[in-house]
Amino acid sequence: MTAEECLLAVGGNTALAKFASCWNESQAEYPAQGIFFLREDFWRPQREACGLSAELDPLLARAAGGIAASEALSRLIWHTYWRVYRSPVDAHAENDWPEAPALGDDRGLLCLLVGLNFPPLLQEYHAKLGLPASVTAETLQQIRHFCDDNYRRAFNGRPGLFPAQLSWTRMYLHNPYVRLGRLEYCLGQNTNSLVVYRRRGGTALRVLSEDAVQYTAGGYRLAVPEEYHNDPGAWRARLEHASGVVRGNPILPTGQASRESIELPLAEWENVFSRGDACLKMHIPAGGQMSLESCGESLQQARTFFRQHFPQENIKAVCCGSWIFNPALQEIFPPSANLVRFQKELFLFPVPSGPWDGLWFIFLKSGAPDETFPRETTLQQKVLDYLQQGKRWRCGGMFILLDDIDQFGKQIYLR
Repeated sequence: MTAEECLLAVGGNTALAKFASCWNESQAEYPAQGIFFLREDFWRPQREACGLSAELDPLLARAAGGIAASEALSRLIWHTYWRVYRSPVDAHAENDWPEAPALGDDRGLLCLLVGLNFPPLLQEYHAKLGLPASVTAETLQQIRHFCDDNYRRAFNGRPGLFPAQLSWTRMYLHNPYVRLGRLEYCLGQNTNSLVVYRRRGGTALRVLSEDAVQYTAGGYRLAVPEEYHNDPGAWRARLEHASGVVRGNPILPTGQASRESIELPLAEWENVFSRGDACLKMHIPAGGQMSLESCGESLQQARTFFRQHFPQENIKAVCCGSWIFNPALQEIFPPSANLVRFQKELFLFPVPSGPWDGLWFIFLKSGAPDETFPRETTLQQKVLDYLQQGKRWRCGGMFILLDDIDQFGKQIYLR
């Protein structure tokens, strides 16, 4: 069966060129004796490991049976599995990946059945790294969050996985990537356009922009360089090293770059974090419950965990880029809101951002908001109200130095 024949048979509407990528490679490994992960003795214990409800069992059994009885569906699910978990290079299944109308309300379960391969793969990888089984078990809950907090919310309770989030699980299998309490972390390198200085023998920080980075008049960054043509106040940062000093444009802890240049004597200020330094990339799983206490406890756990299990890494900070660090949230919500309180404990900085970036995680819909965007939650209502005032949406970045995590809760960067 060719990729085109398969796509036509399952009723998919994705572009053939995108779907057919790696088709010959995946089909060369197609198991003629049946697909192992469609067997109940495989998927049931994996469903349990992910914390998914046993109420899914009859639905999974029905979907697996329907897929196994159809050559086209079997080849589709094998191709999906191969691209996510077996391809030697990342080969993502995006959210326009074909769902099979023939499966009816079970069509989202095709990707969920593929996702139930994640537990044994993660368990094997974590065991090689010597990580505790309790952390592996906690990290596996991401499948439940993807299903219950995202897919079900988008499809009126119908279970499944978004193909793009299924593809995201591959990230956990090639880098130490774990959930510790409320938040997730993976080892990485700082790729942000900032240079952090700390006063020698003190606690004060100054953060400078890298050289030649472009900003809007308000000190933000845009995703598309051509967008700056519409901002007559756009400017570029300068970073200069002279004899014993560094001069540059500061980034404020509230998330904007300043056009005013400052000078730091290097006898008094030490570079403590910059591009290429080891850091923890933070990911914020869906599910709410973002209390300041739970976030602070997670950061403490992360520092302890990675220093214990990866002592060879000179990890300097925790970093993240997300809609959650959009400074506009402090306009939208009161100071008592969890997201606002969280922001004020971190050093915010501008990141390249399009006008709709991150909205998918709020509305589970992409693109410019229209009348189809839901207003079911307070968050959705307030964000839409903000946008309807003609204000621009954006994402933001954050960091907190590992040495400062003990001060979490005291708004040290704002002070």
